[in-house]
Amino acid sequence: MSSLAEVVAQIMFKKSNSAPPKPPTQTRQQLQQQKQYPLSTTICCLSLHDTDKIRLINAPRSQSLISPLRQAIVNTWNQSIKHETTLEQCDGYEFKLKGKPWGPQSPKAGPPVASTNLVLALSKVMEQAGWSLIIASNVSHIREEKDSLFFERVGDPLLSSSREREPDEMTLIGDFEHRDRKNKEGGVGSFVVELLGYDTIHVTEAPAAIIDPLRLAILKHWTQGIEKEGSKGSTHEFTLTGCPFRTWGSETSIETVMMMIQMWENMRQFGFKLDESVDRNAVGKTKQDKKVKVEKQVVDSWVLQRFEQM
Repeated sequence: MSSLAEVVAQIMFKKSNSAPPKPPTQTRQQLQQQKQYPLSTTICCLSLHDTDKIRLINAPRSQSLISPLRQAIVNTWNQSIKHETTLEQCDGYEFKLKGKPWGPQSPKAGPPVASTNLVLALSKVMEQAGWSLIIASNVSHIREEKDSLFFERVGDPLLSSSREREPDEMTLIGDFEHRDRKNKEGGVGSFVVELLGYDTIHVTEAPAAIIDPLRLAILKHWTQGIEKEGSKGSTHEFTLTGCPFRTWGSETSIETVMMMIQMWENMRQFGFKLDESVDRNAVGKTKQDKKVKVEKQVVDSWVLQRFEQM
């Protein structure tokens, strides 16, 4: 029989993954459809996480980036790297720095310019490796969370943008869907995706064929699933279970980043690419703004534009 001390220790140090497995959030049909939308190999993220971490997310060839990123940190940051970790769940890598480059500045932390130079050095490494910055987005309401920098591999054609898949992974139904996409999309040239509050995604003026790939992107990476969804006028709304845009902890923040990457990847397969990002809440605060409920504020707003597929 376990002693009281052992019981307390088991509770205090219980592993996070020891909880009962989460029920599946996808149907068998949706799991089959996911095979049409593999993970992207041309979109990755550099996340400035917490006050002292740099995360490289969704970079399957990350070994070629780790060494130059490490060297950029050593050459630019006024303190050393505390430790490094492989993030297997997202084909990624994490550097934890000494000091707080993304935290409140103090004499000990070094001058603010050091943090700015660090970001510039990291971006330069990505650019030299063939990755072009497409968007910088703060996808969380938490003050400690900083921007996530999303990069796109330059020069990779659309048809090779996803991880290679076996021929039998594409169902006959899925093959017909791919052939018939242009007919379903109609004449829509652009549409808007908004991340709202802590848990809501609005898709406005999008072709009907886009909704299902976006749903699959959400379900693929946000393990808590979709609480509800529906359409009103030209807007389709997804309300997610949990708070993807107010993430707490490592796992959920990575899920949110991976979900965003998958959304862009799925939309690219339909011929739509991110054209611009608008942070409408960045404009000055007014008395009227203060009356708006926090949970309805726009986290980020994307304009997706049709592009010609080669």
